[in-house]
Amino acid sequence: MQTVTIGNVQITPVLDAAVLMNPLTFIPGHGEDVAREFAHQADERGLLPMAITTYLVRSEGKTLLVDSGLGARKRPGFPQGHLDDALAAVGVGPEEIDVVLNTHLHIDHVGWNTVPGEDGRPRIFFPNATFVFQQREWDFWMTPEYLADPRHPHLAECVQPVADAGRVTLHPDTETAFDTNITFIASPGHTPGHVAIGIASAGERALIVGDASHHPVHVQHPDWSPGIDLDPVLSARSREALLDRAIAEESIWAAGHWPFPGMGRILRLEGKRVFRAL
Repeated sequence: MQTVTIGNVQITPVLDAAVLMNPLTFIPGHGEDVAREFAHQADERGLLPMAITTYLVRSEGKTLLVDSGLGARKRPGFPQGHLDDALAAVGVGPEEIDVVLNTHLHIDHVGWNTVPGEDGRPRIFFPNATFVFQQREWDFWMTPEYLADPRHPHLAECVQPVADAGRVTLHPDTETAFDTNITFIASPGHTPGHVAIGIASAGERALIVGDASHHPVHVQHPDWSPGIDLDPVLSARSREALLDRAIAEESIWAAGHWPFPGMGRILRLEGKRVFRAL
């Protein structure tokens, strides 16, 4: 996938890992519908392709990374991430990343913030980066209870170390500007402080939607919320609002869990939303 230019901003999708989704368990209540609608994409086990894609963004002379994938640690139920190799393949070293923007604090979005050091302790993988999170998301997850919860080891391994190093900036999760081209767009529901990343430059726009949408089925069925959404009703509202915004603003749509590279345009044809890949 080639770099996409949005005015004065460049966006390059970078694949951390390919994954497979069982629609029967991932989207409860509608799994059979998803399986039937996307049967042409399923493998022999009925599993559908998805991805863990990060987005390299160049804006105002800085190199930013939107989400950092799974990481170098092997997590139960996930493949191991290869973002280090993928970044090298597009000619970017970890020291060149100025800012990491995390759409939320799930395990597959903060994983490369740190890697295991030689002494076994977490080492910050992007040595010159500032790590940006949303205040509401931070307040929800970064509590003693969650930090000690063995179901969420990534909080202590991948998030707390960057805070201890004084490298964290917290932003309100309302619609606020990060720089003259980049805006945080509140899209709660998947998690309480989840945000999408809006990019606008020279009359062109893009939306990097994080986990507001996991699969192209949401173009037609935004109310079919995945079981991992903490508030499935709210996430459906956020999802529909982003889809309609993408149409109204003629934005490039970038969805990190859609099959790589997950980029295209959302259009309305004959009264229905459709996706056209780039």
